[in-house]
Amino acid sequence: MKHFKQRALILLLAGLPLFAAAADLDTIYQEALQNDPQYRAAKDALDAAREAKPQAWAAWLPQLNFTAQRVRNETDTTSSSNTALLPLGSRTNNSDRYILSLNQAIYHHDFVIALRQADDSIARAVATFNSAQQSLMLRSAEAYFNVLAARDALSFAEAEKKAVGEQLHQTKQRFHVGLTAITDVHEAQARYDQTVAQEISAQNAQAISYEALRELTGKMQTQLSGLMTQSPLVPPEPDNIDAWVKTALQQNLNLIAAEKSMNIASEEVNRQRAGHYPTLDLIASKTKLKDGTFSTTRYNSEETSLILQLNVPLFSGGLTSSRTRQARYTSLQVKEQYEQQRRSTERQTRSAFLTLMANISQVKAYKQALASSETALEATRAGFEVGTRTAVEVLNSQQEVYRARSNLARARYDYFLQNLRLKEAAGTLQQADLKQVNRWLTN
Repeated sequence: MKHFKQRALILLLAGLPLFAAAADLDTIYQEALQNDPQYRAAKDALDAAREAKPQAWAAWLPQLNFTAQRVRNETDTTSSSNTALLPLGSRTNNSDRYILSLNQAIYHHDFVIALRQADDSIARAVATFNSAQQSLMLRSAEAYFNVLAARDALSFAEAEKKAVGEQLHQTKQRFHVGLTAITDVHEAQARYDQTVAQEISAQNAQAISYEALRELTGKMQTQLSGLMTQSPLVPPEPDNIDAWVKTALQQNLNLIAAEKSMNIASEEVNRQRAGHYPTLDLIASKTKLKDGTFSTTRYNSEETSLILQLNVPLFSGGLTSSRTRQARYTSLQVKEQYEQQRRSTERQTRSAFLTLMANISQVKAYKQALASSETALEATRAGFEVGTRTAVEVLNSQQEVYRARSNLARARYDYFLQNLRLKEAAGTLQQADLKQVNRWLTN
């Protein structure tokens, strides 16, 4: 007892918990927010997309440039009618030129369109990021319930192996006293060997499910809270499939992103067409020339200019027209992609609603099936004791019980997952929905 207290004190001082609390769904989601690479990549993509606006504005801001030049001039004079002005021979002269120029765009139609495209690009990135966050919520729930389902499957496999092992032992005893045939022993042995294989498979499936959860959170979770036995079966609100579809067509984040892509592609046609439009710029420059040479006179000079420049494109070899046609075809392509996303959104929403309603009915049916199979097993065991039922029938009844338990557990998990999938399809999934599910978890 003394050694135990000392060890407990050491662990406490080291900041290590003596008993690790089981993680729940909200804990898993919070860890995934910090560690999931897909979500972090989506956040980085949003930050990158937000730079589109300052880049579009930059074209309207003054462009200031400084240029420095050193020019080496070599002159070779072989003959001249006026030697006083142009002496014979070779001369070398270096001159320095400094130019400070300022260019201010006054009217560029493509710059105006680029600003609108930047707004749509950011809106698309925001929708894509929010979609990634909803996807993370759903992936967290899927990984969590997959672990619970795998854990249940292993528990059922172990229990079934134990029950079949007991049945095998009982059958062997009855065979030794002449109450059953050897074929019953062989059948029980075969069933037992099968349950051993099923247990191994269930152990592997559980290990894989934990690895999937670790991929999401970056941590190995050893304890997870289970689902309460009496969990609710509440129909979706509103209980109307058309209302959910209407909401999805307005709020589905992937559909919103596709709509923004369509707007960007449509504006790109206008931006390329703007290559035919005139542009107007204000150009100011100051040039300083040092040690220049004019004839035999060396001098320094400064020049200041202010230019209002109108540029009217006349012919570019068909490049602008080709780019405009290309942008138009791309716009048509993106419109078709938007239509595909719209139809996919409607299908996913309807499928999620129908599947959720089916899940509710399945859970109720599996509860009744489990009760019936347990009653049948009791009757079969009683018949086996009095010799009216065989060992094979007992094994079959046991198998049906564990199958019903497994189906019921999976159906309950699927109900909660399908509820989240419906809200994701409608674009309304929020962290509060995860917390609502989390309330039905228990240690």
